[in-house]
Amino acid sequence: MVVTKELENLVSKNNLAVDNLSLLTDFLVQHPSILLRDTSLGSRYKGHAYNCLADLLKFLQTHSVLDVLDSSHSEFVELLQDVCSFAFDKDWLDGVEKRALFPGLQISHHALQKLLDSKHILSEHVKHQLASSKDILESIIQQEAHILETHAALSDPIGY
Repeated sequence: MVVTKELENLVSKNNLAVDNLSLLTDFLVQHPSILLRDTSLGSRYKGHAYNCLADLLKFLQTHSVLDVLDSSHSEFVELLQDVCSFAFDKDWLDGVEKRALFPGLQISHHALQKLLDSKHILSEHVKHQLASSKDILESIIQQEAHILETHAALSDPIGY
């Protein structure tokens, strides 16, 4: 209730974008520790802070960790830095940063690429081996047929 009143008050003063109201209300009800607690902060400051938080939340809803590690890295870092400049819960922000930029994931991504490369090389090797084995098998079958023909010829009566 306090969350809703605070945010609606900021919207009514045109300090918070109305399209951020629902997102922020839902988020702050679930995570009340993120709410700005300092009552001495001005409405413009709070509105700007919550608008920045909403931008980060929208980003988190629409981007994956792979996006953050690749093409959207600088956008994520900028949004996170903006939100960190306000008096939001630093533990929560650190958690967001760790989840998005977890270095072990980069290693895993590299390991996955290495594994896929190895799989491709092995697949090509197996195809080559299969073709080679097929050629050898065909040669053995031809030799067997030739030996059977020769054996049959030798087994036939000599006749006169």
